[in-house]
Amino acid sequence: MKDKEVARFETIPEIGMAVQLALHIRGLPVIEYELLKLVATTLIGIPRLAVDRIVTLLDEVEFVRLSKDGKRIKAVLPTVPYFEELYEGLGEYLETESKIDEFESLTLEIVDKLAGSPYNADALAGKLGADRKDFDSSIELGTKGSFLISRRHRSKDVLMNPTYFSENGDVFADHVAKCGAKTVQRTLELLKAAQGWPLSLIIKRGEIAGNAVSADEIALLSRLAQDGVVKPPSITTTHTGQSLFMFTPTPGHVNISPLKREQYERALAIVSAVRQGELLPNKYRIRSPGAVLYTLKNELQLRPTSDYAEQYQNLEHLRIARLEKLDNGYRQLKIVDTPENRESLNIAYQLVQGEKIPELLVDQEAIMAMGGTQEYVESLVSSRIMRDKGQITLSEESGHEITQLLLEGF
Repeated sequence: MKDKEVARFETIPEIGMAVQLALHIRGLPVIEYELLKLVATTLIGIPRLAVDRIVTLLDEVEFVRLSKDGKRIKAVLPTVPYFEELYEGLGEYLETESKIDEFESLTLEIVDKLAGSPYNADALAGKLGADRKDFDSSIELGTKGSFLISRRHRSKDVLMNPTYFSENGDVFADHVAKCGAKTVQRTLELLKAAQGWPLSLIIKRGEIAGNAVSADEIALLSRLAQDGVVKPPSITTTHTGQSLFMFTPTPGHVNISPLKREQYERALAIVSAVRQGELLPNKYRIRSPGAVLYTLKNELQLRPTSDYAEQYQNLEHLRIARLEKLDNGYRQLKIVDTPENRESLNIAYQLVQGEKIPELLVDQEAIMAMGGTQEYVESLVSSRIMRDKGQITLSEESGHEITQLLLEGF
């Protein structure tokens, strides 16, 4: 498989590694090159022999400035842009400067489509107008390289992106085989703009944040809640009973460390609690969930009230917050101040605002190591080995890099 990958995928992994390195050095001061190379190889997972090429690529797109002694790189000054400009810059390089071949281009198109929704394989091949032999070869390499999943449902082959659709893959695949990809795609687009919407309200009103949903779309959400391997967050209160809160699929382990995944799942619990107060309130309704989350992430507490204890109870169980009882009988929500909880609050705020969350793809330890010493990096590597001991690697490096790149819109 690796020989095939080398022969048929040359440019894509390099761009994927460039994305990873750019995300980790963005906003940092001058970095000694040998330290950058050490961190890139030991903590980010970029092969040592590839680091020079990746840094040169970033220099070509003006994302770094290089200090050289002759041909030898001494230091790197990051000038990486934020937000969409980062991906647009590397996307332009991919299209104009790199020597991407037709097969790689087809693979990019396939995985780009699957980032939004699973697809019937025959329908996707027709939609792309691809040569069927090349299409099937790309799918074969994708499944072997772990950046595509193929499932057989209702006598149809359904293709999925494993980063978003692996955990409840059977539910998504069966729905695509039955109703087509558009239903899944539209449902996820509506949820992306209204993360944490209560399922009971969707069923009762036939809408998500004012946008009408069809019976097929409601059926998909109901199946995910009932039959999915990963259940949506739930809150039980005396005035509404159990409520389920719907989100777009949680990014899988391919691109996100276990710690980041835990932070993301805590963020879902935070958003669910705020949505409960906004859409299924007891006495006092939250009028602006964004404002509440902004207050929480900056002040780490809310004003005392007699009303909100039930909706925030899960945050106590997850050790995100405490509900302190005051002398007047009111309770006050106070966040347990840890870096992990602060990060979860940031993610929750971004979810409610409908923003992308590129920070999930970034290893904060690697960023800190860029400003440290060789001894510090070596200690991080040692502790990580101990922490990860016994874990099984589930995907190939090239599959990781390809998925990393394509999820961001190339």
